[in-house]
Amino acid sequence: MAIKILGPLNEVINKTTSEIIDSQISGKTANILNTFINAGFEAVDDIIRKVQDLTKQGQSP
Repeated sequence: MAIKILGPLNEVINKTTSEIIDSQISGKTANILNTFINAGFEAVDDIIRKVQDLTKQGQSP
């Protein structure tokens, strides 16, 4: 039913989706987001380590 409604746009939609699949946009986007999230957590880990070092008992500032 949707194909009948979209009739003239069918070819455009097909070419667009083919390009998206061929260029692997979703996989590349996932990799970018994964890298961004990992970098954020690494930064948080670094900050936590600094706070841990600064708050060690037995050390004077």
